Amino acid sequence: MKGVLRKMKFENEGGEYQVKPNYYIELEEGMLKMNDLVGQSIGLKYQHEIYCISCGKKIKKSYGQGFCYPCFIKVPEAEECVLRPELCRAHEGIARDMKFAEENCLVDHFVYLAWTGGLKVGVTRYHQIPTRWVDQGATYAIKVCKTPNRYSAGIIEEELKAILSDKTAWQRMLKDREEVPKDFLAEKAKALEFLNGKGFEYRPEEDVVYTITYPKVETPQKIKSLNLEKVDFIEEKLIGIKGQYLIFESGTVFNVRNHTGYLVEFSV
Repeated sequence: MKGVLRKMKFENEGGEYQVKPNYYIELEEGMLKMNDLVGQSIGLKYQHEIYCISCGKKIKKSYGQGFCYPCFIKVPEAEECVLRPELCRAHEGIARDMKFAEENCLVDHFVYLAWTGGLKVGVTRYHQIPTRWVDQGATYAIKVCKTPNRYSAGIIEEELKAILSDKTAWQRMLKDREEVPKDFLAEKAKALEFLNGKGFEYRPEEDVVYTITYPKVETPQKIKSLNLEKVDFIEEKLIGIKGQYLIFESGTVFNVRNHTGYLVEFSV
């Protein structure tokens, strides 16, 4: 099966609070159901072509995970507040595309804590739960508070960076044994206490812990990331999937999202 890579999507085969992602990749010939391939040997061959995921133009280099440069600097999906919500100005009526902003920035957002091999703080739109957590490879997550827009969530996240990390250590995330941190709820309480009285606009959320279980046969002890610009053909036994990573028996991993726009051919 051949096609231009986009990030893996999933269907939740669990419940609202016990998420079990069933991954798939959309290719030209249909959907490739990745969970069904765990435990099997798969091949992935780079066709040495890259396409912009916005305009479809063939390009030599992608920007911002899959865009040509003109799209990267003009489409709303690549606006700077995607990565830095504290820079969002949609609440001031300023955005690359106000209709997009009304649907994605001027809506309820959550500030959350997630366990990705370590504790991190993050921001997500209400309709991106649990997708945001699954994409990050979180095994546990909890909403800290709700805000009325992306900017409000962003400035709260910035404040919480004084006491919490906002980064995911991908190697530690992939090797994590998925033990729930004992102080998860206590960390949420600490975060709310840190925000108290500082004038931020938010509503505290209930103490409900979400769990995410990924399709894995085993966890490798050592991990090395594969890059299609350096290794254009991969043939390995797939032993797990977590976040946007395919995990192979040799300890190598492939980040699907980092290769958005790459034309590849899969074989089983």
